[in-house]
Amino acid sequence: MVTEKFTVGITPDARLIREEVFMQEQGYKHEFDELDNSLWTLVLYLDGTPISTGRLKEIDPETYQIERIAVRKQFRGMKVGSYTVKYLCNKALSLGARKCILHAQADKVHFYETLGFKIRDGEIDFDEGNPHVWMYKVIVKSKRKFRVNY
Repeated sequence: MVTEKFTVGITPDARLIREEVFMQEQGYKHEFDELDNSLWTLVLYLDGTPISTGRLKEIDPETYQIERIAVRKQFRGMKVGSYTVKYLCNKALSLGARKCILHAQADKVHFYETLGFKIRDGEIDFDEGNPHVWMYKVIVKSKRKFRVNY
C-alpha cells in the first residue's frame, strides 16, 4: 500500500532518497540547501519503504514551485513519479496555489508534459552542468486572469 507523508523540513527518508538519486546516480554535489528545513517535503512509502520524495516552495500566494522530485531506482517505471508530482500539486492547491512551476531536467520534459506541464519559454539553463528548462501548470481554472510569466 502506498502512503504519503508531508512534513515541514527534510526528513531522514527524503535525505536518503535525494542522496541516492541526485548525488550517487546523477553526480550532483550541492543537493542540500538552507531551504530544506523550512519547505514542505513529501515522502511516498510502499509498505513502509520510502520510494520517492519532492518538496514545495511558495513563490507567491498563488504559485508554488515543485522541487527535488526523486524516485528510487527500483521503483521507476511504476508511475511513482507521476503520483509524487500529483501529490505535490494537490498539496499546493490545498495551500491556495493556482499554478505550479518547476525547473525540469531537459531529459524529463516529456514526463512533465504528460502531467499537464508546459514549457515556459524554451530557454535552457544549467544546474551543475545539467540542462534544465522552466515549466508551469495551471492547477485552478477560473475566469480570473493571472500572469504565467513569473
